[in-house]
Amino acid sequence: MIPRADLLPGDENIVAEEILQSDDPIFNPASRPAIETALSLSSGEVSGWVVPFASGTFEHHEDVAEQKLFRCLFGRDSLVISSFLKQQKPQLQINTVCALAASQGQTFNAASEEEPGRIAHEVRELDDPQVVRLAAESGWEFPYFGSVDATLLWLCALDDVAKADAAILDRVVNGQTLSERAEKAAVWVLTRLESGSGYIRSTRTNPRGILNQVWKDSGDSYLTADGKVASASGTASVETISQTYDALLAAARLAQASGRRWAVAPSELLAEAASLKQRLLSSWWLGDRFAMGLGNIDDKEVMLGAVASNQWRLLDSEILADTDSSKYVAQLVDAVTDAEILGPNGIRTLGKSNPRYRPGGYHTGSSWPFDAALIVRGLLRHGASAEANEVATRTIRAIENVGAYPELFRSDESEPKGISRFVIDVWDSQIERSNRICQPPQLLQGWTIASFSWLKSLELAG
Repeated sequence: MIPRADLLPGDENIVAEEILQSDDPIFNPASRPAIETALSLSSGEVSGWVVPFASGTFEHHEDVAEQKLFRCLFGRDSLVISSFLKQQKPQLQINTVCALAASQGQTFNAASEEEPGRIAHEVRELDDPQVVRLAAESGWEFPYFGSVDATLLWLCALDDVAKADAAILDRVVNGQTLSERAEKAAVWVLTRLESGSGYIRSTRTNPRGILNQVWKDSGDSYLTADGKVASASGTASVETISQTYDALLAAARLAQASGRRWAVAPSELLAEAASLKQRLLSSWWLGDRFAMGLGNIDDKEVMLGAVASNQWRLLDSEILADTDSSKYVAQLVDAVTDAEILGPNGIRTLGKSNPRYRPGGYHTGSSWPFDAALIVRGLLRHGASAEANEVATRTIRAIENVGAYPELFRSDESEPKGISRFVIDVWDSQIERSNRICQPPQLLQGWTIASFSWLKSLELAG
């Protein structure tokens, strides 16, 4: 019998298939591999560098197609993974920066969404079955560049590495130094800010490319407090604002550390960062919370006021670091342990009072360990150790309760150990299309492995 907790009024079942059996080893905590083993299962070599992949596959799931979706270098995922592991594995961050630099965008290509200076979203071998599938279904070409945050995270990662050794900026990758590549990435950021009216938006050039080109990339993940979905291209996400701010500061430091003069001055980058912060504080604060995004509904651009995990990601940024931002920080800290956003398995991706909350929904209610870890990192940045402890403890407990490192957990208790076993597709009457409302997670997810390692290293998490 399929679970019905994720069904909303008006949904009509199209597909309901059990993918994971209840006796699967992943439901036995004793089957969870050690962190080093899990990392080796979810890593590989790209352009000569050993890098973390977005996910790996257990041997007993090799025949399960749904467990082999993300076995490649992902810009966003791999950079997040290496950032959590940078203390114990600094070479991993260097490798990831270099491997992504090797495929940095050089020209304009609508099918792959390549743009000069842009960092790739997915780097795959051309014989990868996912390349064949995505090319046939969506006309993608690879490397595929359909994310707006990978370039931002790449600049921050290179800045991390250069702080330890500025000489790395002179390293040549595919004929260009990392300094030259950083400059091109910074120009991409400024160009996107200008074309996006002051924000880096999920504007796609391939009409069948990813709609929301941030980590919440599901088509129904950006919405209002009353559950209306922004389903047009061009959405701006609140955590992307903070990532852009950090990337601009990082680029300014890289320009200053570089032995060559950039076409864009550090002062210009810092001025753009200050302007972006002002827009966030003056336009995105809704009185008791930040908007999660800015999107188009019924041909009108509106602030998307849903309570979602996005807002708390601002804490993991330099954007709220000054004393003038203390009231915003205090509100975020006070609200993070409320049951609206904190569930039994960690932070919910969407507040449970939203009309479109689905406890197993990919980005509309489920709990992602890496999302929680980034929020914990932000809470610790602001000295909120008690709140960080509560979020970390629930997240660690969820992972320790299973024999895997799941991509996500349900944010209710309707399925054993918080793992969805079914794929459920419905006809969604609001967005008037088929919608996958439930699916098993990837069970060797790279950023869950890295997040778990980092969370376990914290004294507050025991």
